[in-house]
Parts: sequence; C-alpha cells; structure tokens
Amino acid sequence: MTCHAFKMFAAIVIAAFASFAAVPPAYAGCMPLGAAGGLIAKNKLVPGRVAVNRAQAKGGGKVIKIVLCQNGNNFVYRATVLGKQGAVKNIAVNARTGQ
Repeated sequence: MTCHAFKMFAAIVIAAFASFAAVPPAYAGCMPLGAAGGLIAKNKLVPGRVAVNRAQAKGGGKVIKIVLCQNGNNFVYRATVLGKQGAVKNIAVNARTGQ
C-alpha cells in the first residue's frame, strides 16, 4: 500500500469512527416512529411529523434519527439533528405539548 493510499484509508477510518461517536446512546423505553403509531394514538401524543418539524426548527438542521421514549406517563421524542455546518445535536421534544 502506498503512503497516499494509507493516508486515504486512515482518513476514512477516522471519519467513520467520528460518525459513530456522534450517535447518542440508546435510551431505555424508546421505539422508532414506525413502531410507535399505536402508542401515539392511544396517548393522544403529538404526531411524529410534528415532532420532526419541531426538532428541525430547534436544531437548525435535518433530523437523521428520531425515537419516541416513554418513562411512566411521560413521553418525549428524542431526535438527532444534523446541522447545516455538520454539527450533530440531540434535541428533545415533549410528546404531549410539542415543545
């Protein structure tokens, strides 16, 4: 392997590691939106699309992951937002109020 090829390989490995490091840990009691429809309807929660829009507005970028989390009677959407400058932000949206 040439020195240039090794440097390219090392840069790719570092970038891949950095992207994994930016992913927040899994939260207990959370589920992806695709599986949360019944829970959202049963508890009269803010629809997922509203939570995505609110998270994007709060985070100043695009939602790349969102889950609905439950702790007793408390519900929160947890979103990972990729900002316009590449920054990753973790945003919480109250699932009852949308705030």
